[in-house]
Amino acid sequence: MTLLGFALLLLLGIRPAQAHGGGTPQLTNAEAGPYLVSVWTEPDPIRVGEFHVTVAVLESPDPSSSGREGGDLVLDATVQVGVKPVSQAGQTLVAYATRENAVNKLLYEADLDLPSEGQWRVDIQVEGPAGTGSTGFDIEAALPSVINTLEWLPWPVWAGLGLVLLAVGWSVHTFRSRDDRGASIAGRRASDRSRQRSAASGHRKS
Repeated sequence: MTLLGFALLLLLGIRPAQAHGGGTPQLTNAEAGPYLVSVWTEPDPIRVGEFHVTVAVLESPDPSSSGREGGDLVLDATVQVGVKPVSQAGQTLVAYATRENAVNKLLYEADLDLPSEGQWRVDIQVEGPAGTGSTGFDIEAALPSVINTLEWLPWPVWAGLGLVLLAVGWSVHTFRSRDDRGASIAGRRASDRSRQRSAASGHRKS
């Protein structure tokens, strides 16, 4: 893609997607007291900065059933997400995952901010009509990348960058066009002078 084309994409507001409601599966039907919990996280890979958690809560299966598939979705639970460093002392980060925050209103979603790289423990606590339960998993947070940082820029910043790149791309395109026209004119003039010298030489010989 040319610089001009990239600038046009930015100008039109095309940037890394920030949609939620899914992500990398961390738990699938994990037991949490009287519930089965599935959890997805974003971004992938997980990095320092914004950390998004999506949770699905299901009723535990009937004890008489043979499978681990849960019953109905639980839509009136209180879901707390706690994140704490594994290898060092530190404050536990806490956020409540809610259906109001979710794109898919059958799920619970929460956003936290990971302040440093390393291993983190994510604990999911669920409280609902059937009682309480908890489960969890470990994650590894890497240092932020340039793309990861740019991803969360607000759209006016992207629009401004698009305008700047558009101006630069147009300038480069204009200068190249002028250079090409100049080279073409210079080539024709050189060719004309060469023909004139050849004609003059022929006249002298004759």
